[in-house]
Amino acid sequence: MNLATALAALPADAPLCVAFSGGGDSMALLHAVAALRPAKLRALHVNHRLQQSSDDWARRCDMFCHGLGVHLTVVRVDVDMAGGQGPEAAAREARYAAFAEHLGENELLLLAHHRDDQVETVLLKLLRGAGPAGLGGMPPSRPLGRGRLLRPLLNVPRADLRQYLDHHGLTPVEDPSNADHAMARSYLRAEIMPRLARHWPQAAQSIVHAANASAAAADFIEGK
Repeated sequence: MNLATALAALPADAPLCVAFSGGGDSMALLHAVAALRPAKLRALHVNHRLQQSSDDWARRCDMFCHGLGVHLTVVRVDVDMAGGQGPEAAAREARYAAFAEHLGENELLLLAHHRDDQVETVLLKLLRGAGPAGLGGMPPSRPLGRGRLLRPLLNVPRADLRQYLDHHGLTPVEDPSNADHAMARSYLRAEIMPRLARHWPQAAQSIVHAANASAAAADFIEGK
């Protein structure tokens, strides 16, 4: 599935809010959604304040949104690094709390998680011993705050988003933590997934298929 096809299913009249980090995935999503000219669209940037350049990232996000004619809300959060979680989990918890707090009534929050993110999530859950619900990966939709969270790109490969950025001449913010192999997801992305793909070219599709089956099994067990 390509980017245009994935976004064609978005509700026409719903208020939309794109979670915009400034990275390539969310930049492609925001740019593509803005091109659809929805009646109500804004962006939300969460400043975790974990990098020295985080305030500069927020300014760059604001400039990009201004160029699109999209209002940007910047939320500064405190990440609890002493709570016993790893830095990735602590930042994610703070980020989603901010999303829930700042999402408007019946507003749809669009996240740029794509197929490769889903594959990584399922593998990480597997390594942590998850059951059917965890192995189902990230759900495409769920309630959040006063609105709803949507992940419209879960069937879109990362490569398609990179091609979109190149085609439109878009330059995203590069988060140095993405190259830090001490981070579980970064290590999996840089070291493990390329090796899997060399031996099993259909690995991503197969893992996503297994995730969908696990999610269906979890829904059945829970009586959904």
